[in-house]
Amino acid sequence: MKLNWKNNLFLYVSILTYLVSLILPVHFIFVNSDEYLGYVYAYVGWMTFPYLDFFCWLGNITLLFSWIFYRKNVSFYVAILTLILMSFYGINHLTRLDILQVHEYDLPLFGYWIWLFSSIFVLIYHYKKYKLKSQTL
Repeated sequence: MKLNWKNNLFLYVSILTYLVSLILPVHFIFVNSDEYLGYVYAYVGWMTFPYLDFFCWLGNITLLFSWIFYRKNVSFYVAILTLILMSFYGINHLTRLDILQVHEYDLPLFGYWIWLFSSIFVLIYHYKKYKLKSQTL
């Protein structure tokens, strides 16, 4: 099977950024950043089930589905759902914050942004694919 780098570039970049996000710390504010690496969040994220942050973790599964079924039409909608789900990170913490003490939530979320970019790249891939398909019709 020949890889088509030009047409699938954003798909490959999406997979690469996701893999990079797994080895980066999600937060830089903690003393021991080894406990806060992306793969730890991906591995134990299911344990946040009763909270709103669980929906954010489901973005990993929908991202995987959008990679696996990248040739299907439904993959575009799954990629949109992935971006929406991944945007929920920290929503549970924000709902419990006191508005007058927002200084607590100024964590640099470096690993999270790289993780979020993986969903943006797969969405760009699908947009370009459909735009290219519509131009050839």
